[in-house]
Amino acid sequence: MDPILEPVLRELARDARQSAAQIAERVDGSEAEVAEAVREAEERNIVLGYGAKINWETLGLSTVYAVVEVTVEPQPNVGYNAVARRIARFDEVQTVYFVSGAYDLLVMIAADNMRGISDFVGERLATMSGVKGTTTRVLMRRYKEDGVYIDADLQNDRQKVVF
Repeated sequence: MDPILEPVLRELARDARQSAAQIAERVDGSEAEVAEAVREAEERNIVLGYGAKINWETLGLSTVYAVVEVTVEPQPNVGYNAVARRIARFDEVQTVYFVSGAYDLLVMIAADNMRGISDFVGERLATMSGVKGTTTRVLMRRYKEDGVYIDADLQNDRQKVVF
C-alpha cells in the first residue's frame, strides 16, 4: 500500500471538503500525490462516496429514525448475506450491519413519519423470506452521528477531558 494513502483517507474521512493542497499540508505530501491517492482510492472502491451530515430539524423538516434488530434464518450456501443484501436495497434503509449477540442484523432506517417506519417494518421487512423476527427501537434524538455533532449545544459546549 502506498504510504500516503492511509493518512490521505483519514483526512478525507475527517473532512471531505478539503482540497488536495490542504490535505497535502496535513500529511506532508505533495498536492499531486494526494490527488493521485484519491483518484486511485475512488477507482478501487476504497472511497465509496462523499456526503454531508444535515440537521433537517433546523429547516423544519423532520425525519424519524429507527434501529431494527433482525433475526434471520441463514440461507444454504450464503448464510446471512442474501437476506442482508436484500434488506440493504430498500430506500428506507440507511445502514445494515451483521452483528454478534441476540440478533443477527442491525438495520438503521429513516422515514418521514412514524407511519412510514411502521409500514416498512411491518409490511416489508418482517415479512421477507428469511426474516424470523424484528425488534424496532425509534430514535428519540440525535446528538452525534459518525463523529459529527448534530446538537448545536454540544458543538459549542465541548467539555475538557482530563486524564
